[in-house]
Amino acid sequence: MQLATSLKEHRARREKDKNAPLMTLVLRTSSPTHRSRTAEDDIVLALDQSTNRVLHYHRFLKTQSKVNFPLSIFQGPGSRVELRYDLIDTGISVCSPQVPQLFTDNFDYQTQYDLVKGVLINEEFLGNQIHAHIEKSRYCSRVYNFHSYDVVSHDILSRWSHPFVPENTIDEPIENCKSGDCDYSLLRHNVYLHNTCTLGQNSVVLDCSLIGRGTRIGKRCKISNSVVGNNCHIHDDCIIDGSYIWDNSTIGSNCKISKSFICDGVQVHDGVIVHQGSVLCDMVHVGPKVDLDSGSVVHLSTLSNDDFDSDELQVVVPLAKLTEYSVNLTFRMLHFDACTRPYDIGELGDEGRGYLWGGHEGSESGSDAPLVMQMWGKTKFPQPDWKLWCSIIILPPPMSQSVFVSNEENNDPIILDDDLSTFQKEVKESLCGGIEENIQCDNLVLEINSSKYAYNMSVKDVVQTVTRSLLEIATDRTSNNAHYFSTVKKILAHYIPLLLNYNKHGSSQLDCIYTLEEFALNSEPTLNCLVKILMYLYE
Repeated sequence: MQLATSLKEHRARREKDKNAPLMTLVLRTSSPTHRSRTAEDDIVLALDQSTNRVLHYHRFLKTQSKVNFPLSIFQGPGSRVELRYDLIDTGISVCSPQVPQLFTDNFDYQTQYDLVKGVLINEEFLGNQIHAHIEKSRYCSRVYNFHSYDVVSHDILSRWSHPFVPENTIDEPIENCKSGDCDYSLLRHNVYLHNTCTLGQNSVVLDCSLIGRGTRIGKRCKISNSVVGNNCHIHDDCIIDGSYIWDNSTIGSNCKISKSFICDGVQVHDGVIVHQGSVLCDMVHVGPKVDLDSGSVVHLSTLSNDDFDSDELQVVVPLAKLTEYSVNLTFRMLHFDACTRPYDIGELGDEGRGYLWGGHEGSESGSDAPLVMQMWGKTKFPQPDWKLWCSIIILPPPMSQSVFVSNEENNDPIILDDDLSTFQKEVKESLCGGIEENIQCDNLVLEINSSKYAYNMSVKDVVQTVTRSLLEIATDRTSNNAHYFSTVKKILAHYIPLLLNYNKHGSSQLDCIYTLEEFALNSEPTLNCLVKILMYLYE
């Protein structure tokens, strides 16, 4: 696709207003059942029909099937809201100069989704806006796990991405192809054979497959829906389906490889069966006569037993071979042991060279299941992506005063008590000062947000803390319980703009109600007028 149109739209918005248009998301239309959609990238958007401004951006998690839209986006004067469930986020964003600074200043922003969510929910009072550019006809997609890599690879082989097709690569200039000097031959059913590759007697290459430069295929082999790189050697009687074999790899006789990745310089000896969802990393040896379970990962480094009990950090996996991609995957902390223990010959065969990180056998209950889930995506063993496990660089965890661990149920950080109590104390002091000094709510929002980022608090923590602090202030200022509701009403009326800022969405309003309920169970004056407080907030 051409980025000129989205750049032009973004520049036009910036010329009208230098501050409001923060970024433009490039989205592609796609039906909800399209093969390129995965559970990790299933999104629904609410857009202003006239300006394409993003009003709400929701990504479905796990088995979530419902989405709550804030009522406020439908209540604007003359608003025409368009709800879209036929879009894919391409990962391309046209950004203003403020965006890098936002990532630097806000610890919560680790991904593009965090930034979009944060701007739409927490920072609208600054006037920041996000718009969308929807691509309807041209091809654009992104690679972020093995499944999406496989989808993009098949799109390239099927020539949906023309002119970016296999014969038009860096080492095969388009000018050569125009003059008829291409080194690849395109056969029926999207089969690509390099002019220097050789096929043995009775070997067949079927739908959507590519055989690279200098590769030798033995006798009676069957290769389908697969890509074989350069200078590979596949011996006799092999069956390869839906797999990717990188450069300089050797596959022995009578091997079966299904929907898996064989990386650079791998040697698979005779009689090896590699089941779907497996990855053989660079330079490992497997076999002979070994049956690898589904989801197995073989690597030259060991994986310690407590890898999935540690804090999270980011693993950056660059794709540095045929296509220059860069994929960021967030795994649990991986400890690569520097010990010299023997290779796992029992699992990998007498000629085995490497360590087995684990397999599925139809289940994801093993200790390595989170790793395999991150690699392949939330799908039931789809066909894989491409050169993803070339190298792994471990980045240290970010330095922060507050320590947090993952909560698998809702993905919210679990904050240590010291940080939470300090944050609650600062918020209460700010709200007390706001009443006594008549400080504008916008300034208080800035002050509370500063504390939020300093102690790495979630939106839920902020809503609960603000609600509880207002009730505590009312309790402290009331000497006669009969006057409690009038005091609460006066405080709430003063902080209506602040409450509206933090309770824009249904989830935040529920957190506010739960906090009211919890506080009322321990406060008799609040319990006696709880219905009045709820009615006042509702109105």
